[in-house]
This record gives sequence, structure tokens and C-alpha cells, in this order.
Amino acid sequence: MPLVFRPTALVRADLEARFPNLAGTKWAIRSPFNDTYQCIAWAACDTTRKWWPIVHPPEAYWPPTAPMEETVDSFVQAFATLGYKPCKDVSFEFGYQKVAIYADDEMTTTHMARQHFFGRGWLSKLGNLEDILHRQLRDVEGDTAPASQEYGKVVQVLKRSWWVAARLGLFRGCLASFKFWFYRVFHNY
Repeated sequence: MPLVFRPTALVRADLEARFPNLAGTKWAIRSPFNDTYQCIAWAACDTTRKWWPIVHPPEAYWPPTAPMEETVDSFVQAFATLGYKPCKDVSFEFGYQKVAIYADDEMTTTHMARQHFFGRGWLSKLGNLEDILHRQLRDVEGDTAPASQEYGKVVQVLKRSWWVAARLGLFRGCLASFKFWFYRVFHNY
């Protein structure tokens, strides 16, 4: 599917209806509608494919050393292949990149967000929809019931040093964000 740049007013109305905690907060669109990748890939700075443990290639990628399970522990192990280690603090730490894992009541992973490189909030790819920058992790939290189809709550935060991130492709995600921002600015989206 080609990139779809939906009008800003439509995106804001759609996302605030789907994620009620966004309403009344300051958040910004960072990319177009795109079904090539999803939140897990975005957290891994990969905009070329989806990441998920129980869908086999070529539909999705999953690190071969990580368990093929939708559990939080499996995602921790998958992101360990990118240099991430568990941490307890969600606040910005200069020199580190953080990601947050969301889960439902059964500890099934439902979403991931990546901390903005300069600590200005969190970046989330909302399914096949747009990437957004939101201030707080709770801005996209929702019902934790497994049948709810919402993202649940943040249950784990991981971090890695910028040095490790630079070696493993941090700047791919930054470049994608800049490219989409540039397009939106000059096309009045």
C-alpha cells in the first residue's frame, strides 16, 4: 500500500476517538498512514517490515534467538538483540534510548513506544495508522482486558546507550521521521 497522507483534522479526530487519552493533550503526527510496518518495528527503528513473533517470514520478522511468543518476556529478549536492557525509570536519560512495552491483563504484548531522541515525549506507530509523538506513555494506554483491542498499560521499560543504538540503526527511525515531517510541512498536511 502506498503512503497515505490523510488531512490533519481527519487524523486528529480519528486518533482521539480511538485513543481517548490523547484528547486534550499535546501530540503531533510524525508519519503518514502506512501498513508496511507497525509499532514493534517502529520501536526497533525498522520501517521496512513488521515485527511479530507468531507470524512467519515474509509477513513479519522476529529475532531468531527470541521465543516465538507474544509474552512481555519474549519482547524483552527480542529487544535484547538490539542492545536493550530492562530499566525501571521512564524519564529521559541523556545518552540512552528507551522503549516501553504495553500489555493486557494476561501479560500479552499489545504495543510498544519509543522515547523521542531528545526526550520530548514518546513515538508510537498506531497499528497501520500514523506515527505520532505524544507527551506521556499513558496517552495511548487503554483497557487491559484481553478482548478490548486496546493497548493496555505500560508494563516494562527497556533502555540502551546511544552508542549501541548508533551501531544498530537508530538513525533510520530518525531519518524516516524527518522525511515525513518535511513532506507534511511542504504539502500543508
